[in-house]
Parts: sequence; structure tokens; C-alpha cells
Amino acid sequence: MNLYKTGINRHSLLIQAFLLFFGLGLSLSASADIHEGGDAAKGEQLFKANCASCHRANAEVLAAPGLAGIKERWKGKDELLIQWIQNPNAAIATGDAYVRSLVEKYQANYGLMQAQAVSAEDINNILTYIANYKDAAAPAADGAGAVDNWYVWEEEEKEAESDPTIWFLILGLLFLVIALSASGVRRSLQSAVLESQGKDPLPQLSYSQRFKVWAWENKVFVSIIGLFLLSYGVVTLYGMAMDVGIYQGYQPEQPIKFSHKLHAGKNKIDCQYCHSSASKSKHAGIPSVNVCMNCHKGIKKGHNDEFTAEIQKIYDAIGFDPETGSYKENYEQKPIEWVKVHNLPDHAYFNHSQHVAVAGLQCQNCHGPVETYTVGRISPVEENNKVDMPGIIQLSKPTLTMGWCIECHNKAEVKLEGNGGYYDEIRHRLETTDRGNEELRHYLEDEVITVKELGGWECAKCHY
Repeated sequence: MNLYKTGINRHSLLIQAFLLFFGLGLSLSASADIHEGGDAAKGEQLFKANCASCHRANAEVLAAPGLAGIKERWKGKDELLIQWIQNPNAAIATGDAYVRSLVEKYQANYGLMQAQAVSAEDINNILTYIANYKDAAAPAADGAGAVDNWYVWEEEEKEAESDPTIWFLILGLLFLVIALSASGVRRSLQSAVLESQGKDPLPQLSYSQRFKVWAWENKVFVSIIGLFLLSYGVVTLYGMAMDVGIYQGYQPEQPIKFSHKLHAGKNKIDCQYCHSSASKSKHAGIPSVNVCMNCHKGIKKGHNDEFTAEIQKIYDAIGFDPETGSYKENYEQKPIEWVKVHNLPDHAYFNHSQHVAVAGLQCQNCHGPVETYTVGRISPVEENNKVDMPGIIQLSKPTLTMGWCIECHNKAEVKLEGNGGYYDEIRHRLETTDRGNEELRHYLEDEVITVKELGGWECAKCHY
């Protein structure tokens, strides 16, 4: 009987041990699922689109706490963390002590986080990216006394390039003065010789009359010079006419000195956080003041007085009191009158979403290294070509000209697979008709199908 009981007890202990280890395994598995089991690449994209405007992936505080170490801070509270991201007010209502401590510590300065439209799977991917994040920004070797160049409004001064035209003009004027002086001396000497011989001196003529006499006496030389000047004038006027509508380097003064260099460069805020409609509609859109306030409700002071004054312009527009951290009642808001940098002609059609979402173009393909600029500008094509990013198409025509678009359509490769099904109908036609199969084989002779080959050079694609 005792042996039987002993066997039962041992059997029970084995079951309990199995259940204990199984439960522990589930716990560890759940922890791994939310912090390490996701797709880090997708997590990086989601982080840049949804989180990077306020959070940094390391420990640095931007407009909210840095996310480094989030796994340890929320250990054992995975469901609460998901709730905190998706619905902060619901997480606060649970009365959790750690959530309350976050609110007490950060809400006064940064405000309460807005509910994020992300799924549990999205959160899993983001946290996996955070768990595997490595800060690429290495400290300077001689960190002492280093200057933070991100807080400079204007672009770095470039070495002035001397224009040879002014020197040609100066030399031309000098030669003209010398020629007139020599001509005057020559006439005076001739008149003196004639008078010494008892003859009448040369008649007094104006410069124009003297030039006519000289030109008549030197018809061949004057004809050659005239032909040269005419040719030079025609070429110059043609060049000026071809530059009509080309505004490379155009950089208007804005009502607020918004620094792309600081926001997109130093703080790594994704372009589409502010220009959120670039992947969804025809226009990239100008961010509203509410978007600015997502961060600047907490970031109330700049690196210096000039930066603080620029932030105050945002508050003046929307009616926010930085001292109390609240919006003013019955305040008449004043829209910020941004100056448009890129102006598409009325007869031309361009769709941002088609190029961003379908073609997968980087913003830098058209707008250049924006993360190195202060206020917005039209970047020269040479600067666009120097951007070190995958997918940058090397072009030669001036930025935002028809030749530039045509050249890009001739070089840009189209992938018929994927793209959200955008090219599915075209692919179906090419593969199911005799003429289509013939065209498809012709297109794939160089193993590349370009936008031009799929009708990207048809006038009606862009003009209407």
C-alpha cells in the first residue's frame, strides 16, 4: 500500500513538474513573441512611420522616453504594454503603478501619448527592431569641445566660385578706354603734322562719326567681329530661353525656419510622418500645425534663443501657452503661410502615391539629400545623384524638367510582381495574348522592363 502511494506521489510530482516547465516555457515564449519573435525589418519601417517623431530607439530622450531597455521595464506586462500603445487611457484606467509613474514623470513636459493605430503583430515587429537596434551614431574621437553643427540654420558656406564674365567685361572696358585714348592721341599727332606742313588739321568729329569712318576703312575686320557678336548673342539668348522654368537651387525664405537637417537628419524623423499623404494621394501635403504640436507640446525650447523664437511661432499660430501647457480658449488661430518650393505646371500631372507606393522611389530621388538641408529647396540634379541610398536613379537633366522626367522613365525598372497588384492587369494582357507575348519577349531582351516600355512616354500619361 505504501509503495502504491509512493508511486502515485512520484507520478503526481512528475505531472506537476511538467506543468511547471510547460507554463514557464509558455511564459518565456510569450516574452520572446512580443520582443524578439517579429520581423525587425518591418519593425524598423513601422518605427520610423509611427514612433520616430517622438521616440528614439536608443536611450536618448527626444519628445518622449527612449525605448532602449523597454523589455526590462515592461517585464511580465506584455498585454498591458500593447494596451498602453493602442489605448493609453485604457491602460491608465487599470491603475497599474508603473503606468501611473510614466504619466506622472512625462505628461507634464511631453503630454500624453496618442493612441497608435498598430496591431499586436505590428507592436511585436517594432519591439523586435528595438531589441536588436544598434546605435550607428559613434561619438567623436575628440568629443571635448565638439560643436553640434545640426543647430545651424543656414547651409555650410561654400567656397565662392569666381565668375569669369565680370573679368571679361573689365578687360573689355580697359581695352576700349585704351583704344579711344590711342585714337585721340593719333589724331592730335596727325593734326600737328598737317599744321606744320601748312595744311588744314583733321576735322573735329564725334566718336560715332569717327567710328563710322574707321569701320568703312576696315570692312572685313568689322564684318568678322559683327558675325562673332551675333553668333554669341544668339547662343546666349537660346541658353536663357532653355533655362525658363528651371529653378535648381531655389530656396525661398519661409515664415518659420524649419530645419530638415535637424528633424530628418539628426532626429531621424521619417519624411512621411510629416508628409503623410505622399504614399496615399496625388499630393505629399504640407503638415498641419497639429502635427508639429505632437512633438512641440513637450519640446518648448530650442538649442538657443533663435530656435526658441521659431518654436514660439508655432504656438502663436495654434494658440498654445507653453507656460501652462494648455491651449488658449476662444483663440483665433492663424495658418502658417508656407512658401511653395516645388510648383508643378497646370498642364502636367504627377501622382506622389504612384511613385512612392508603387514604384518604391525614395524621397531623395526627386528632392535630393533633404536630411542635409535647412529650409526646403529645389536640389540640383548633381546633388540628387550623390545621394548614397539604394534605388537612386542617376539622371543628367535639370531637376523637375520634362527632360528629367523622360530620362527617369527611360531608366526606371518596373517590377510586374507585387506592387500591390498595380501591374497585374498589364502582366495578364502581356502573358495571355499573342501580341502581348511578343512585346513581353521584346521588353525582356535586356532582362529589364522600363516605365517607357509600358507607356511612360505617352503624352497623355502626364499631360491633359
